[in-house]
Amino acid sequence: MAQQQPSTPIEVPAVPPGAFGPKVPSCGYLVEEIKGGVYWVTEGGYQCAFVVGDNEVIAIDAPPTLGPLVTRAIRDVTDKPITHVVYSHYHGDHIGTTNQFPDDAIRIGQEETYTLLDELGDPARRPPDVTFKDAHRLEVGGQVLELVYKGNNHAPGNSFIYMPQHKILMLVDVIYPGWVPFANIAMSKHIPGFMEHHDHTLAFDFETMITGHLNRLGTREDVLTQREYMHDIRDAAQHALELTEVKRDLSRDLVGRENIYVYFKTMYDAASAEAAQPLIEKWRPRLGGVDTFAVNHTFIMYQSLRLDLNREPYVVFFPPTEDDAVGGEAHECAHDHSH
Repeated sequence: MAQQQPSTPIEVPAVPPGAFGPKVPSCGYLVEEIKGGVYWVTEGGYQCAFVVGDNEVIAIDAPPTLGPLVTRAIRDVTDKPITHVVYSHYHGDHIGTTNQFPDDAIRIGQEETYTLLDELGDPARRPPDVTFKDAHRLEVGGQVLELVYKGNNHAPGNSFIYMPQHKILMLVDVIYPGWVPFANIAMSKHIPGFMEHHDHTLAFDFETMITGHLNRLGTREDVLTQREYMHDIRDAAQHALELTEVKRDLSRDLVGRENIYVYFKTMYDAASAEAAQPLIEKWRPRLGGVDTFAVNHTFIMYQSLRLDLNREPYVVFFPPTEDDAVGGEAHECAHDHSH
């Protein structure tokens, strides 16, 4: 019998102290009041919220990672009925178990959220009963929620949920307190909108932020920090564009051009990795996940600069080589004037 070779240990980068939040109890969830009847719920990876009014509860999202624990968390606090459900956006990982709430609770979401949920037909994510285009003000039981849509970002319909009485703001899947955004720049559908939402966020008068992910609440300083990081990513991606010509030639020499995908990937990876390296050194002590996702973020931003913003230098994938310039190939491209 062959001896099993010992596996190579995986090196796990250290996490900066500022990335950590409160410890989740053994029951599997943490529920805490932020201020004035506004509560957040987390299991350490996802976050949702609820607001207790005079005689009712407004639930905001219900991630499948928490499942029925969302209702349990609400019942830890109050036995008042859940009368309203607010959708941050359409993604199943945030509203995938909102069917745990009463059928007669009024669902509220942005118009794009309605359209997408209606197309998907998921019974666990009923399309909202009340929709809005740009803004909607919900006043229930002495509580005020202002729902504001500033355009496509992480996802179409992804909206701000602002509680002005308490200076609390909820925006999901855009800001990651203490960490860099998740892979592919938070799996965003529209990178320019994602970038703009840092400034949109700072335009609100808030002190505390519920961000939908990870294990602590956010602050204005977290938004400023992530905006700086993302601007550095944009600069790195611009540099990657400028490196493409050199990396294209390197890729051709290393892997040839017959397998186009391998050729492209080798070129993109080399340009993104080189451009991201100074950024990684700068941000490693400040944000968790830099070693894991900074090169990926640079690659995604590189593509957004090319495709969304039409940035120069343009990427020329197949320039003529010296070999192409000799022999009969040039004649094959010549226009036939014989007719």
